Amino acid sequence: MIRNTLIAIMALSGLVKAGPPKPADVAKIEAALPNAPVKAKKPRKVLLFSKTAGFRHGSIETGVVCLTKLGEKTGAFSADHTEDDSFFEKDKLSQYDAVIFVNTTGEVFKGKKGQPQDKDREARLKQNLVDFVKGGGGLAGMHSATDTYKNWKEFNDMMGGAFAGHPWHMDVPIKNLAPKNSINLDLEGADFLVKDEIYQFRQDTAQASDRKILLALDNDKKEITKRGKYGADAMYPISWIDTYGDGRIYYCSLGHRNEIWWNETVLKHYIRGIQYVLGDLDADATPGK
Repeated sequence: MIRNTLIAIMALSGLVKAGPPKPADVAKIEAALPNAPVKAKKPRKVLLFSKTAGFRHGSIETGVVCLTKLGEKTGAFSADHTEDDSFFEKDKLSQYDAVIFVNTTGEVFKGKKGQPQDKDREARLKQNLVDFVKGGGGLAGMHSATDTYKNWKEFNDMMGGAFAGHPWHMDVPIKNLAPKNSINLDLEGADFLVKDEIYQFRQDTAQASDRKILLALDNDKKEITKRGKYGADAMYPISWIDTYGDGRIYYCSLGHRNEIWWNETVLKHYIRGIQYVLGDLDADATPGK
C-alpha cells in the first residue's frame, strides 16, 4: 500500500516515466498525421531529445511516438530518440540535421554535483549545441523546451523563450498572427481553440522584436489574457520561428496534454515548423507579429 502510494505521488510530480501510449492513442495519432507540405531535399535525420532534470511530463512518450510517426508518414525525416546526453558530443551530433527538445526540463547536460570533470563536460555539450545550430543545424522545441536551462542566456536566445509560469490550463483561443507565413498556411487564415497548458515567458525573451511570432493568445478575449502576469494587453506568444547563425529555430508551447499529439491542426503546424528547421520549407522569419 505504501509503495503504491509513493509511486502515485511520484507519477503526479513528474518523477517517473508514464510508459508508452495506449494502442488506442497510437491509433488516434496515426489518424491525425498530415502529409508533408514539401518534399525533403535529401534524406533528413532528426534527434528527439526528451531528458528531464526537473518536472517530467506524462505526455513525453506520446510526443516521441507522434514525432517519430510524423517523420515516417510524411517522409520528411527519420528520427532517433534518446535521453542520453552523450548524443551531444560532436561525433554523434554531427549525424543529425536537427534536434527537437521534446518536453525537456532543467539543466539536462549537468553531471553529478561537485565533480569538476562533469562541469567541463556540461560546458562542452552546451557549446557543441550552440556550434551545431550556428553552423546550420536545426533546433525545434515543444512545450517545456523553454523550461530548460532558463539561466543559460545563449540557450534562451536560441530557443527564444524562458518559462515564467502557466496561468492557463483550459480551452484557450489561439490567434493566427501570421496567416500568410508558410508555417501557418494549413490554418487557412483562421484562429482556433485548443485545450492545453499555456505558458507565459520571461519578459527579456519571446519578444516580437527579436523573432517572428506566429501564434499567440487571442487578446480580444480579455477574460483569458487578463489572467497573465503582464496584463490583458500584453502579447502571450505560443509559437515562433527564428534564425541563429546559419541555423533555424521553431518553437511551439503546445504539447502538455496527450491529446495535443493527435490534434490535426497542431500536427500540421508541427510538420511545417520541423521542415522549416530542416531547411526544406522556406518561411519569413523577419521579427515581428
